[in-house]
Amino acid sequence: MLAEYGLAPNLAVQAVLPLRLLQTRTTYSDLAGDPITLDYPNIHHRNETLVGFADAQLFLHSGGRLLGLDVSGRAGVSLPLGKIESNPFALEDLGLPHEHIQFGTGTFDPLIGLDVAKNFGGWSLAGFAQAQTSLYANRFGYQAGARTLGGAVGSTTLLEIPLRVGATFVHEFPERWNGRVPSEDGNLGRSDLFLGPGATLPFGSDYSLSIDVRARVWGAVAGAQFDMPVVVSLSVGRLFHLENIRSEKEEAESANERGDVEVLVREGEAAPLEPVPEKWTLFDFWAPWCEACKQLGAQLEDLAAENDSIAVRKINIVDFDSAIAKRELPGVELLPHVRLLAPDRSVFFESSGTPTELMARIRDATTKR
Repeated sequence: MLAEYGLAPNLAVQAVLPLRLLQTRTTYSDLAGDPITLDYPNIHHRNETLVGFADAQLFLHSGGRLLGLDVSGRAGVSLPLGKIESNPFALEDLGLPHEHIQFGTGTFDPLIGLDVAKNFGGWSLAGFAQAQTSLYANRFGYQAGARTLGGAVGSTTLLEIPLRVGATFVHEFPERWNGRVPSEDGNLGRSDLFLGPGATLPFGSDYSLSIDVRARVWGAVAGAQFDMPVVVSLSVGRLFHLENIRSEKEEAESANERGDVEVLVREGEAAPLEPVPEKWTLFDFWAPWCEACKQLGAQLEDLAAENDSIAVRKINIVDFDSAIAKRELPGVELLPHVRLLAPDRSVFFESSGTPTELMARIRDATTKR
């Protein structure tokens, strides 16, 4: 479960709470290969299903444009909410039941992540990386090994359904108990490479269902560990409109008072976008949940009031699954987004970015030409 809330333009707080369901099935056989049943109490490779929350994660998330790329970074900490187990090796020596599967680390661990994306018309390519490291042992003497992952995802939209294919490389360093790496059992370190497709299915006005399937195509494992031939991820998304915005009537009245400003699209509908003859026409693509869009919108109204050769046309896309967004913004994943047409109706430039970046480009284009 993931939630994100905007604190300021290009800055948000993000919280993640994973729910894990783990099922193990073990078959034992004698030297002749015949199945046998083991029933002594200290056996830990057994048939069982475990369900519970893993450690929560809390991030500060910031993003923007850099060298023509959409770049975002995350820094945060994991919160020890997942169930942790006593030292299984000590319990094994005593002949007592024990568990090796940890749902958490029992420690506050630093986290860092980076995402970079580039749009290429109807498709996009993104790279990502994240790392988590444990700096100390928990109350049972367990110190989780550092975990790193990275990869790339290519995405496009087909029949109004966002599709993607991705590659993910995951590496885990060995765990430690009381400062020592176990000699046989436990996580002794592993590397895995997964490849596979994914899709997001929008439904209703603000909901989406995502599914990703990753097959393990390569791996290197130290010791005896779980085999993970396929990993399936499911998620359901819901957009909550918590923003405080003016009514459409107030926006329209304000726009009429502040130069040539009109609202063309109010609720994401696929309305025609026609340039204004003999004027610079600026199509301002925005959404109510985008705080930076509101800042840019106010500055564009001021610009239209200052310069009567500029016409601003506002398009509320609502979200990227709306009819107008799918038609006009294929591959675009960042707001604010503007399209500037010259008086001859040609597209002078189109870009996403911060209000400062976009206003600088707009003023440069409309005052020097």
